[in-house]
Amino acid sequence: MKKFSLLLLAVTLLLLTVSTAPATYGAASYPNTGTNGLTGFAGNAKNENGASKSATTGGRNGQVVYVSNLNDLRTHMAGSTAKIVVVEQNISSSSLQKVEFGSNKTLVGSFDKHTLTNIHFRSTSGSSNVIFQNLTFNHSANINANDDIQMYITSGSNYWIDHVTFSGHSYSSGGSDLDKLLYVGDRADYITISNSKFANHKYGIILGHPNDGNSSYNGVPHVTMSNNYFENLYVRGPGLMRYGYFHIKNNYANNFNQAITIGEKARIYSENNYFGAGAEKGGILDDKGKGEFTDTGSTPALSSKVSPKTNWRPSSNYSYQVESAAYAREFVTKYAGSSNTTLVFGK
Repeated sequence: MKKFSLLLLAVTLLLLTVSTAPATYGAASYPNTGTNGLTGFAGNAKNENGASKSATTGGRNGQVVYVSNLNDLRTHMAGSTAKIVVVEQNISSSSLQKVEFGSNKTLVGSFDKHTLTNIHFRSTSGSSNVIFQNLTFNHSANINANDDIQMYITSGSNYWIDHVTFSGHSYSSGGSDLDKLLYVGDRADYITISNSKFANHKYGIILGHPNDGNSSYNGVPHVTMSNNYFENLYVRGPGLMRYGYFHIKNNYANNFNQAITIGEKARIYSENNYFGAGAEKGGILDDKGKGEFTDTGSTPALSSKVSPKTNWRPSSNYSYQVESAAYAREFVTKYAGSSNTTLVFGK
């Protein structure tokens, strides 16, 4: 009888342990879209010699893991094992935290909670094939040094940044802020940035090696920027571009001082973008005279001031659709950035 009582007690304790586990743990709803909506250089594309590359897959067919703290985020974003890492709780730090990511990962925010505050992602020599989707990045205004960049990608290939909001912070155009929202350069290659929102920052985006006079980087990176919303970026939204091939289509920039900076050896093909408040200042193009630039269909119409037109066309690298500039403005103001309900993809 005593043995039976002890057994009954053990079973009861086990049942109590199971019943008190969080009912929603690992069950957060998230946009399980895979690579639906992927377009541009991160998709199926060719290089300038006609050689094909495979599309970004991220963590497809990998384990789905749910993270709600910084330590788990670090653990599951590292290494090369395919994983779909779902942010199910907002993760915040009072100080800057750098998280290194490896390869074959999809980091996706749940619909309810997907905000990462003062968490900056850094690629490593083993990084490649990574998707960032449905996330909101916040950072404190006092984290504003030159290297304070919320996403910093310098190596590997096949990156898709989609439906991500970089919310920025208050700034003074004459202030000492040097931080940026996004950097993709050095040897990183084949990137698509789509359906995302970049806002409230003195400096927006840098693409390509960050300095002139580095001809060994000529031809890198290949970047597609499609259906993005740039709001209240003083300069570099869509960005400063150097050395590579840049397809800039169906984006909307508003309340800016300078939008596109044509840097050294950049080949930029712009089409059907809309430039709102700030265009009247004449600062849409910051032309250094060292690259190539062609635009078609944008509002207002653009032509480079110094740099020659580019003969390169992204249609030689991949197939795509393009909508009118007016459509782009309407679409991105409704659907760009992270979402609490569903993801809508531009064409």
